[in-house]
Parts: sequence; structure tokens; C-alpha cells
Amino acid sequence: MRRSLVVGWIAAIGGLAAAGCGATTPVAQGSANSTQTARRQLEGKWTMLTMVVNSEQGKRATPQAAGDLSLDEFGNITVEYRISDAGRAALEAIGVKSPNPVISAQGRVAVDPQRKVVTYMPPDANARALSADLAALRANPLAIEHTRYYVIGSDGILTLTTRHPNGKEATRSTWKRAS
Repeated sequence: MRRSLVVGWIAAIGGLAAAGCGATTPVAQGSANSTQTARRQLEGKWTMLTMVVNSEQGKRATPQAAGDLSLDEFGNITVEYRISDAGRAALEAIGVKSPNPVISAQGRVAVDPQRKVVTYMPPDANARALSADLAALRANPLAIEHTRYYVIGSDGILTLTTRHPNGKEATRSTWKRAS
């Protein structure tokens, strides 16, 4: 009798343990701060809603612009900003010159989920490492080469910001998932 009671308890505990193994845990889904989880959150096609640009002197413009961003599970990115003539005039009024009405790029991004940072890496990154032209591009707050800080709100809106060398916000754009 005693032996069958012990065997019964072992079977019951084993059954409960086996039932618990099927439960999904945060570890099984991946850490909220893992690169894989962050990429999944950012993955997809996005449409720009708004853009705000600040000069280093603190002047602000909200240029008329549109944009599309696409990011796949491997970190490949395609991005395009289209700035209207009125938008370019608004930028020039605060001392920011857009080199073209259309800014587009393809490449890869590195995602740092702890710092909430996305860093663009162009296909020719090694050749451009010491380029004077690249340094000039970085002086423009719209340049894709700037590190982007990201936040995805509870409403699903993606906010990307860049910073000037002094740490002040240079650009802020908001994006929604494309349907």
C-alpha cells in the first residue's frame, strides 16, 4: 500500500510537471531586450506620419514630407524620404539644407535593444570609413548615417530620433505600420 502511494505521488507530480512544460514563458519567447525580439518589433513596412527637424541653434521646422521604411528579419533596410519644395524651404529657413528632395538608401542596420538604437551600415561602409564626404553628410541632421534612437509606443507608432553632436534632438519622425 505504501509503495503504491509513493508511486501515485510520483506519477501525479510527474504529470503536473509535464503539463507545465507546455506553458510559454518569457524565456521561451525571447527576452524583451534581445536583438531578435527588437528586430521582430521593427520588422515590416512603415509609412512616415510626421517629421520635425531642429537646427543646432534650436530653430525648429516641420517640413512637408513623406517617407517609406522597410526592414526585414535580417536587418536589411530600404528607406526613402520625399521632401516637398515647401518642406525644403522650411528646412532652409532654419539653416538646414537638404541635398535632394528625395533621400533614399539601402543597406543593413544594427539594432541595440538595450540602448534602443538603430545604426545604418551602407553596403560600402568599409570604403567610406574615412571619407570626408561622409563627415559632411553627418553634419546634415537628415543624413541616414546618423544613429537613430527608437521607441515603439503602446499605440504601435514608431518614433525615430537623431541627435546633434551636442546631444540635443536633431530630428524626430513618427511612423505607422503600412497596411
